[in-house]
Amino acid sequence: MAIKKLGQIQQKESKNKTSTKKYKRGWLIFGGVVVTLAVIGHASNVMEQSRLEKDNVPIVISNVDENIKLDYHTDKREISAKISGVSLLAEVKVANGKTSIHGHKNSAGDIKYEIKDIKEGDSNISISVIDGKRHGDKIIKIHRQTKADYDKQELEKALKRTEESVKKAEQKSNDENISRAKSDVNKLPEDKRGQFSERIAKLEKTKQKEKERAEKAKKEAEEKKKQEEAAAVAAKARQQQQQQQTLPQPAPRQVSPNLAAPQPAPTTPPRPRPRPATPTPAPSAELHFSSCKEARAAGYSHMRRGEPGYSPHLDRDGDGIACDKHR
Repeated sequence: MAIKKLGQIQQKESKNKTSTKKYKRGWLIFGGVVVTLAVIGHASNVMEQSRLEKDNVPIVISNVDENIKLDYHTDKREISAKISGVSLLAEVKVANGKTSIHGHKNSAGDIKYEIKDIKEGDSNISISVIDGKRHGDKIIKIHRQTKADYDKQELEKALKRTEESVKKAEQKSNDENISRAKSDVNKLPEDKRGQFSERIAKLEKTKQKEKERAEKAKKEAEEKKKQEEAAAVAAKARQQQQQQQTLPQPAPRQVSPNLAAPQPAPTTPPRPRPRPATPTPAPSAELHFSSCKEARAAGYSHMRRGEPGYSPHLDRDGDGIACDKHR
């Protein structure tokens, strides 16, 4: 039985050795294929490079922006270009950094490279291609906006924006436009605010005068309305008084001098009292005011001599019209 187990172990080890040998052989074959392909590829690239050198094919760098402008806040840029007349053995450097050719076909391909930390002002970035004994170069000019140029640009924008808002406020002087213009002025440097501040101050002064005129006109209109209403009330009162005065007065009752023995009424009716040709105005004492303020409060003003409410102490200028001035 022991001999049988030993035989099984030996048989198993023999199988493992055979499997290991097959595994190693497989890797050797795979490695040989890879190396062979690499050698063939390299040989193909060398042959292409030799052919290009023999035919003296120039290296051309195209489809690249040769003048690049960046604003102040941008300090990096991706450079892309097409390289023609090169083999896969060509080396490409952009601003001292290496990159590879992608999509190589028919002795041409593309490159992409990002340049970082670009300084302010002008910079020259070179693209250098070396393919065996041949080489090609391209210079790219980059201008990044300086801080001084940026500040100047922003100031010009602010001045233009402020001029537009102030002009709009001058054309239509409402509170919203004036407030917006003042806000834009306050954003400017102090040495640039002068002319705009003067224009806004002039606008505010003019607007204040217009407001005062409008308030005065409103007050006068209200006062005039009150006077007209008071005059209408006074005229109505005078009309009523005149109507009462024009009515015929009843005849006085005849009374006998002897109160103890009243006499019978006469058989002949009494003669009516003749109506005067001109009505006599009621005395002004019936309606008395201590001041024009009191008279106006009661709805009376411009009272002529003989009319209700007239009193000499209310007619200070003696023209016969009481409370005819706003005092």
